Amino acid sequence: MVIAALLQDSFSNSALMSPMSELQGAVCAFKASLIAALLLTTIACGRFAQIETSSTESTGKTPAPTQSAPLTWSDITDSYDRIQTYQCLYEKEERAISNGEKQTIRVSFRKPFNVRLDWLGEGGKIDQTAVYRQGLNDGKVLARQHGLLGAIAGTLRLDPNEKLALSDSAHPITEMGIGLIIDRARRDIASGNISLTLAGEEILLGRSAYRFEFTARKNEGVAGLADARRAVIWIDREMKLPIKVEIYDGRNTLLERHSFLDLRLNVSLPDKTFTL
Repeated sequence: MVIAALLQDSFSNSALMSPMSELQGAVCAFKASLIAALLLTTIACGRFAQIETSSTESTGKTPAPTQSAPLTWSDITDSYDRIQTYQCLYEKEERAISNGEKQTIRVSFRKPFNVRLDWLGEGGKIDQTAVYRQGLNDGKVLARQHGLLGAIAGTLRLDPNEKLALSDSAHPITEMGIGLIIDRARRDIASGNISLTLAGEEILLGRSAYRFEFTARKNEGVAGLADARRAVIWIDREMKLPIKVEIYDGRNTLLERHSFLDLRLNVSLPDKTFTL
């Protein structure tokens, strides 16, 4: 109302003036309109600022932060800590063994470190078995070939790191299991030399899984392999455990692939499971 009155007075007074006075009046009118525009802008800005302040004060809330990752590596470690045993169908491909030919193994694992590996041949028939129990059997792997050869040779007692014990694997049986995968990834993260990226979520082996990528910043080994420069680990969304791992060298050539199918947790595994 004050602004309207100013404008009305300016125009009414200008109508009674001489030509020179009319020019001066026009200038005054222009100034008045400019002042009015500035006042309107100031009032509008003030009201907007007041609305913004009132809204924040009434809710007592600040804007929500950017959404964090749905899963951290600590969550995965905690999930593994809650299980005592597991069984699964384990498929592995290692370039260093038979040029990456796929092996299918039935795994039975009990903490702290009792493991039984049954290599499966055609039709799911067991070809050979290896058993390792931490702190027992003088630290040896017990191994037996099935069939006629096994009947002749009997049960072998092998050092986990000797050539015969490593004939079907690039890693000793003491480095077997999803727990080791989780621990190696944790150490890679802690080193600061490996970058970790949550690359997304996808359906893998019929299950929803998060895809984590580990990449060497320079020439550091990844996932416990000196020649590896990148590793991809798929984490089951529900179980929060690894179900697949792929490891690549600096030329992006696949070095190893490990898949854990039909993973069953906290199943009954008595001592006889780990005997031959």
